[in-house]
Amino acid sequence: MKKLDIVITMAGLGSRFRKLGYNLPKYMIEAKGKTLFEWSMISLEGFKEIVNQYIFIVMNDNEEDVKNFICEKCNELDIKNYNIIVIDYLTDGQATTAMLASKYWNKDNALLIYNIDTYVERNEMNYKELKGDGFIPCFNGEGTHWSFVKLSDNGSAIEVKEKERISDNCTLGAYYFKTCELYKNLYNKYYSQNDNLVNGEKYIAPLYNYLIEHDGEVYISNVNKEKVHALGTPEEVKAFIKRNIN
Repeated sequence: MKKLDIVITMAGLGSRFRKLGYNLPKYMIEAKGKTLFEWSMISLEGFKEIVNQYIFIVMNDNEEDVKNFICEKCNELDIKNYNIIVIDYLTDGQATTAMLASKYWNKDNALLIYNIDTYVERNEMNYKELKGDGFIPCFNGEGTHWSFVKLSDNGSAIEVKEKERISDNCTLGAYYFKTCELYKNLYNKYYSQNDNLVNGEKYIAPLYNYLIEHDGEVYISNVNKEKVHALGTPEEVKAFIKRNIN
């Protein structure tokens, strides 16, 4: 199994939290005795054996030392190989934010991109299930605010749609590509056309359609929905706090 570079995109404004009076960056908010950052990183422990490095991309904050926070939490979580990129502007989407990590990643390593909006219980996602040119951990969630993956009869992905429920397979915020170079090429080719943006943003999920159209193989896993805890909105965080998590 080739080494894995994990890119953590955490450079959003967290505006829904700010509007409700949260004065911290979203990933610093605590729930059940841990920050949302810690919950997200626990989600990735199933990949630890093959990780080459973690690359954190974070928005600068006028009040908080974001770099020091990440360093302290990585030390507590025994994460040693990491780089931090601090930006002071909002990008045009997660796909673009992830590209900023190219200054550190190894182009031949596999790539996993993850956000800080979801806690997936330990080892529900793991490196042993990774396969194909692309791989998307999914679960059976409710609503239409996810990306959705439609499968063929043989279980491979044939279509990925942002915010349109074409199946019950909801992406949970983790996106795998066989190599970092593959991701870079997909991004550059797909988003060279401005009409490929969704609501003015460059999302990662549509890149899989381009990959599939060019004979790439994309697969999914289906994580038990009881093991997936969305943390992207204040309401979701409050619901998580009330849940009985072992």
